[in-house]
Order: sequence, then structure tokens, then C-alpha cells
Amino acid sequence: MGNTKITSQLIGQNIRRIRLEHGETQQELGQLIGYGATTVANYESGYRMPDLETFLAIAIHYGASFEDFVKEQVHES
Repeated sequence: MGNTKITSQLIGQNIRRIRLEHGETQQELGQLIGYGATTVANYESGYRMPDLETFLAIAIHYGASFEDFVKEQVHES
């Protein structure tokens, strides 16, 4: 991970990236974790952080590791 600072925005961006890679909507992920699409949107924007139980449910659902949620994405111009 190097000098990557783990922030709610970074985790949220990765939740969104992973969700989209799996072709799911915010509503579909929300149903899986027992919340609405607005809560998922709040996670993805970094406005809110999922609690540990919810975070684990998301990770297990997508077969993702902790590192998948905290790595910075390289943006190509």
C-alpha cells in the first residue's frame, strides 16, 4: 500500500468500482446488505462508512479482499 492514505472517499470509490465491475446497481447492493440505494450512494461518495459487519458482507459478496477496497486506482488521461 505504500503511502496511500486510507480515507472514506478511497474506500467509497473502490466499493463503487467493484460494484460496477460486477454489473450491480446501488439498489441491488443495498438489498443484499439490508439498506437502500441512498445508503450505498453515501458509502460510495465517502459521506458515510459501512460498519464492519456491512463491510464484510460487501467484501464476501464480491469475493474481494481488504486490499481491494483500500488501493488507489491509477487514472489514465
